[in-house]
Amino acid sequence: MNQQYELIYPTIDLFIYDLKEGLGQDKEKITENCQQFWQRIYGNQLNSKRLEELRQAETDSSDDIVLLGNQKIKTFQPPLDGYYYPVQLGDTYGLQIDCTANYITGYKYSPQPITCLQQVQAEILSKINQQKGKIGQSWYIWGQLAIEHQDPKATAQACYEQLKLDSQQDWEADLRGQGEFFGVIVFELWRLPSESQQSDGYHLLICLFPYQLKTDFIREVNKTLSPELMQLFRYRNKAIWAYFQSRTIKSNLKIVAKLAQGIVNNLNAESQSAEVNISNLQKVLKKAPEILLKYTYNLAYLDDQRRTVNINIINYQKRWQKIQGLDSNSDWEFLQTFSEFAKDKFLVQIETDHAFYSPGLALMENYIKTIQGIIDLEQTKSDRTLNTTIAIAGIGLATSQIASAVILAEIPKNKNPLAYQTEVFAASLGIGLIFAALTYIVLRSFRR
Repeated sequence: MNQQYELIYPTIDLFIYDLKEGLGQDKEKITENCQQFWQRIYGNQLNSKRLEELRQAETDSSDDIVLLGNQKIKTFQPPLDGYYYPVQLGDTYGLQIDCTANYITGYKYSPQPITCLQQVQAEILSKINQQKGKIGQSWYIWGQLAIEHQDPKATAQACYEQLKLDSQQDWEADLRGQGEFFGVIVFELWRLPSESQQSDGYHLLICLFPYQLKTDFIREVNKTLSPELMQLFRYRNKAIWAYFQSRTIKSNLKIVAKLAQGIVNNLNAESQSAEVNISNLQKVLKKAPEILLKYTYNLAYLDDQRRTVNINIINYQKRWQKIQGLDSNSDWEFLQTFSEFAKDKFLVQIETDHAFYSPGLALMENYIKTIQGIIDLEQTKSDRTLNTTIAIAGIGLATSQIASAVILAEIPKNKNPLAYQTEVFAASLGIGLIFAALTYIVLRSFRR
């Protein structure tokens, strides 16, 4: 594209989203999240006193809090023309970084070559120390066409090619649609991150205001649109973030499922052997609770991500409808491309994974119960045999002692005492064995 395009007041906004409070995070981790967010703005100037002052503006219940209070924004140091706008959006931090190309005299009203967007993007990234949003981020380019019959689509493509967004960015492949808002031509481009991390992914919205519009009108439109985009991009990025969280959980489930299957196989082999070894079964079962807990936790966490994706898709659609309502003649239909994609791709995939791994949990739980039952049964049988043996031995020993006591009550005078006692001992032992045998026969008959 050899033609040099120009824009009046070319501006880039970057919307960044960080997690304020994650599921199960303790107070220390929440404080760390807060500190990392504010360091994007204050850098090394952020100390504990200022951090505590900034945290005073946060609440646990509100969905849209301006964190700098009446100040609202923190402007860049001259000569840059830009600002930070931090907000709290429920359990999420949002930060808008705005920067306008001001590289010529009268930059607010005079056209500038769009090549300046490279430098503007570099300035924005330097202002946040090249740190990406933990949840995600969206780029927003806007400006006014420099001449009356300037081609909006060609200009948008030229703007796109000035930015470094992704190693695999492609205008034709990534253009998802275009629309109109108060006469403004809007283009949306995006590429999802790859699961193999070969591509970081990106999201970009380009708004080009017609040449004939007045500057005050452009300011009013942006003033109306920016807060809506902050919320819309929030839901979009959070849905994507939750989906990729679910991919990590799925990987964990694969590992735990293999361990669980190994335990099931070992229990199965032990339980089907000719002689059940209770000790071996107990050793295998010792590993089961930890693996079962991991399996349960990951399965529940996978369902949490499904709900997160679903609620953010719903909120995204509500915000889209609100934007549509700002101008009855607007056309933002292209934004529905993402919500439809997220429902068909994200939700269906997570639901499929959950349905696939859920039976494994029930199978493992049932196997553990079954094997525990086998162990209890074997122990009962062992205890019963031991009790019977003790009873038989006890009766035999008691009978022998009684017989010996009776016989030895009076030793015949014509008998050698030692020899007589030996004979009595042998006789009493024989009597004891006879009664023990009779006891065994009787107990066995009753058991039958």
